[in-house]
Amino acid sequence: MSGGALPGARAAEFRRAWRVVLASAFGAGTGAVPLAFYSFGAFVGPLSQAFGWSRAAITAAPLFLTIGGLVAGVAAGALADRFGARRIALWSQLALVAAFVAMSQLPASLPLFYLGYAAIAVLGAGTMTMTWSRAICGWFVSARGLALGLSLIGTGLIGALMPSFIGWLTAAGGWRSAYLGLAALPLLLGFPLTLAFFREPAPRGAGAMVAPEAGHGFAEALRTRCFWQMALAFFIVAVAIASVIVHAVPLLTDRGIGKGTAAALAGLIGIAVTIGRLISGALLDHVRGPLVAFGMFVLPALSCVLLVYAGDNLWLCGIAIALVGLAGGAEHDIAAYFCAGFFGRRNYGAIYGLLYTLYGVGSGIGPLLAGRAHDATGNYNQALLAGAAMFALSALLIVRLQPPPRR
Repeated sequence: MSGGALPGARAAEFRRAWRVVLASAFGAGTGAVPLAFYSFGAFVGPLSQAFGWSRAAITAAPLFLTIGGLVAGVAAGALADRFGARRIALWSQLALVAAFVAMSQLPASLPLFYLGYAAIAVLGAGTMTMTWSRAICGWFVSARGLALGLSLIGTGLIGALMPSFIGWLTAAGGWRSAYLGLAALPLLLGFPLTLAFFREPAPRGAGAMVAPEAGHGFAEALRTRCFWQMALAFFIVAVAIASVIVHAVPLLTDRGIGKGTAAALAGLIGIAVTIGRLISGALLDHVRGPLVAFGMFVLPALSCVLLVYAGDNLWLCGIAIALVGLAGGAEHDIAAYFCAGFFGRRNYGAIYGLLYTLYGVGSGIGPLLAGRAHDATGNYNQALLAGAAMFALSALLIVRLQPPPRR
C-alpha cells in the first residue's frame, strides 16, 4: 500500500482529472459534516444564551448528526455505486441547503434541535467523503494519496474559517443569520463546481483508471478482520478528535482566553487539517500506509497531555490544538486510501460509507462525553487524558493492520 510510481504517470493523472479534484475539494468542504461539525463550537454560547440550555445538552447534537449519518451514510454510498457519485452529490447539496435554512427557524425546543442535526446528516449524506473519494480513486492510481489529500482539502479550509465566520455572522445578525450563512456555502460554492466539473471515469475505455467491478463485495469485506480492525481504530480516534475540536473554543475561554483569541486558535484546527491532508496524502504514495497513520495518531496523544498543563499559554495551546488538527486531516485520507487499496472500487461507496459512518458515531459520542466530563469536574482534564489514551490505542491498532486476501 505504498507507491513508487513514475512522475510522468502521476502528472498524467492530474492533467486528466484536475477539474474533478477541484470540484471535490469544494464539494467536500461545503458538505454536511464539515459545515455542521466545524461550526458547532461557535454555536454553543449563543444557543445557551438564547434558550438557557446547558453545555452538555447542546453538545449532544453531534450525536444526532452521527445517528443521521448512520442511517443514511451506507445508503448514500450504495446509491453512488449504483447511480454514480455525481448525481447523488448534486441532489444532496440542494437538500443540505434546505436543511440549514430550516435550522435558522429553530424554536426553543431541544428535540427539534437534535432532529435538525439528524436531518442535516440524512439530507446531506451524498456530500460526505465517500462520494468524492469514490471518483478520485477511479481517476487516480499512481498519485492516489496526494489526489485524495487535495480533493478533501476543502474540509480543512472550512474548518479554519468556520469559528470566525460563525462568530462574525452571529455578531452581525444573530445565530439564525449564521445558519443562513451555512446554507449559502453549498449553494454558491459546492453545487456550481460539482455541476460543471465533477465526473467519474468511464467504467472501461478512455480515462478509466480502475475498473469499478474490481474488489471485494460488501458482505465479503465485512467478514474480514481487516475491516473491523480499521473500523475500531478510526472509531476510537474519532472520539478523541471530535472531543477536542468541538470543545476547543469553550476549553480555551474557560482558561480566561478571550472569545476572539479562542476562535482564532480554534481556527488553527482547520489550517492543521489542511496541512495534515496534504502531508498524509503525499506520504501515502511513498510510505506504507499503517506507518503513516501511526505517526499521525501518536502526535495528538502528546498534544492532549500538553493541553492539560498548558493553562492559558497561547503558544502551547495553539501547538497542541494544531497537532489534533493534523490527525483530523489525515484520518479521512488514510481511511479512503486503505478502503480503495484493501477492498477495491466494486463496492467502494457502500464499504467506505459504513466505515465513515462508524467513524461518525465516534465523532458524535466524543463531544457528548467531553461535555459530561466538564460538567462533572468543572474542567476538561479528564477528557483530555482519556483522549491521549485513545489516540495511542488507535495508533497501535492501525500499525498492526494486515490486508485481506487480494480480489
